[in-house]
Amino acid sequence: MSPWTPALALLVVACEPTSDPDKPDDTEPAIPVCEDVSNTVCRVAGTEAAGAIENETHALRSPLYAPMDVAVFTHSDDFIIGDWNNHKIRRVQDGVMHTIVGTQFLGDGDPDFQEREAPGVDGTTVGLNHPTSMEWSPATGKWIIPSWHNHRVREWDPETGLSLVVGADTDVNDGNGANTGFEGDGGPAADALMSYPKSIAVHPDTGDFWLLDQRNNRIRWVASDYSLIETIAGAETVGFEGDGGPATDAKFYFWVPEELQPEPSGAVEYDPDRNHLYVADTSNHRIRVIDLETGIIDSLATGPEQTLPGGECDPDALCFPRDIEVDGDVLYIADTNNHVIRVLDLETGDFDVVAGSFEAGSTELNADALTVMLNTPHGIDVAPDGSLLIADTYNHQILRVLP
Repeated sequence: MSPWTPALALLVVACEPTSDPDKPDDTEPAIPVCEDVSNTVCRVAGTEAAGAIENETHALRSPLYAPMDVAVFTHSDDFIIGDWNNHKIRRVQDGVMHTIVGTQFLGDGDPDFQEREAPGVDGTTVGLNHPTSMEWSPATGKWIIPSWHNHRVREWDPETGLSLVVGADTDVNDGNGANTGFEGDGGPAADALMSYPKSIAVHPDTGDFWLLDQRNNRIRWVASDYSLIETIAGAETVGFEGDGGPATDAKFYFWVPEELQPEPSGAVEYDPDRNHLYVADTSNHRIRVIDLETGIIDSLATGPEQTLPGGECDPDALCFPRDIEVDGDVLYIADTNNHVIRVLDLETGDFDVVAGSFEAGSTELNADALTVMLNTPHGIDVAPDGSLLIADTYNHQILRVLP
């Protein structure tokens, strides 16, 4: 599916109408109410229809447009959304949504390009072009945002609301490919060239982070002060190579060479308990793991190889996984084209589905998580209380599965 023409569905709220004091008049549908029942699904942002309403603040009346990721800020009612086709980073706090980075128009910075000078500028003056994800750095107290179609990395400070370009601080041309490329290893991140940076994983103690440079099919390491960038895995060409050997010899498949602009793909996640870096190797239908102590890469055991029988996903195998999230001994996987979220026990190897029914469609709210339909979920995160948040991308909503 082209990233510029995501599937739009004429969908309705899939739960029984309830009386709601926030309902302004009889022309608007009732706001769905989450039932406090374990392992059930409720909507916490979006309307299940693509769109943008700039003056709406209620999270359940504020349309999203193909959200690619969701990240917990403090708890399951305080989270950040990569609202991809609205070109915004949005925050939801206790049911209220507001934009923290982005404007009504796509772009590459503020009108005067002062975002390049510390401490940066108000994030709501900064144009973005298809942001894909965001990662909190406990070491610096800031969010790091890969600006996918801007080919840059930004930093957002929640204390000041300021956005600052910290990676690929190149000249601004049209912000839509003129600054893309691969350069800069061995020097500061500001001088590097990137190509569709998609995902970031942060070391919680040092603030150093790993960056998935999608079109370059590489994993790059960046120092917390942005003084150095290096490639630690991957190569110029796509493929599947390297398991059992050094990650520097590995090949990934994040970018289909025949496609000019495929969908966002791939993800990285750091496991501090094991000092491992997990990689969602999307078009290889695998989760790779890099032992950061030894530098060796391998694939996790996640069932049979995906063969795409008849051009369709084999539900027994991962099919274009696009996000991963570690929580203790458990690795959550957004098995995107199977329309499910899976969980792998890193100690026992047990592999199960925790949300979705392998069928794309409208979501029945307040239903058992294993019976609902999702539609190409790209992003996931886990809250401190165990709640699972899902960016249900082509249903244009954020869902929560209660623990």
